[in-house]
Amino acid sequence: MDNRTPEPAPAHAGTAAASRPRANDAQAAAAKILDAATELFHERSPASVSLREIARKAGVNYGLIHHYFGTKEAILAEVFRRSSARGAEVVAGADDLDTALGQLGRNPRAYARMLAWAILDSDTSQVFTDETPAVTRVRELIEEEWARQAAAAEAGSTEEGSTEASRTEAGSTAASGRIPGTGEASGFDPRVVSATAVLAVLGWGLFAPFLIPAAGLGDRTEEDIRDEVRALVARMAVAAGTPVS
Repeated sequence: MDNRTPEPAPAHAGTAAASRPRANDAQAAAAKILDAATELFHERSPASVSLREIARKAGVNYGLIHHYFGTKEAILAEVFRRSSARGAEVVAGADDLDTALGQLGRNPRAYARMLAWAILDSDTSQVFTDETPAVTRVRELIEEEWARQAAAAEAGSTEEGSTEASRTEAGSTAASGRIPGTGEASGFDPRVVSATAVLAVLGWGLFAPFLIPAAGLGDRTEEDIRDEVRALVARMAVAAGTPVS
């Protein structure tokens, strides 16, 4: 039996353990605030949603809003950053443009509505400041399609795929408006093409209630139309890589 007196624990031993619950509590409170804000911003314009209402819906003290975020614009910016991260996860595994657009266009109305309200009613210079990973992935897929198209044309066969070298070169020509692997001018900046593709998908999500009757499409389902829009947008994005004659 060991009768030695146990050595006292280091003075900081309980400090780290105590700080972890506090950090977890802070993260949980911030997440509740963002969840509540997202739900409210889906329902109506952020301009009509007060910080006190967000705190009440989140079930947190009003002071925590200012402690963690400070302003409504900061909350809105973080809501969109979270949405952007989720969108990036959705398209990260997409192997082709049509698949990526289909995933982005799956039930986009709530997000498109929130986006439109934010643009109309908020100081966007404080909300939209960074490149969006999902849009970047769409651009990369467009460049890969252009590279495949160029490689197939060069090989004289539409069945030829792009090489790893042409995929690498695709990234270096992102802002040049030139077709990867050829140096030929396409006339279009792939960043503009990708932004327009995403706009078309989100735009249909927002404006379908107007566009369907306006175009006499009442005999078709919205889902069927959305699938055709996606295929059309993908085809146009690929066609934008055709060399300018």
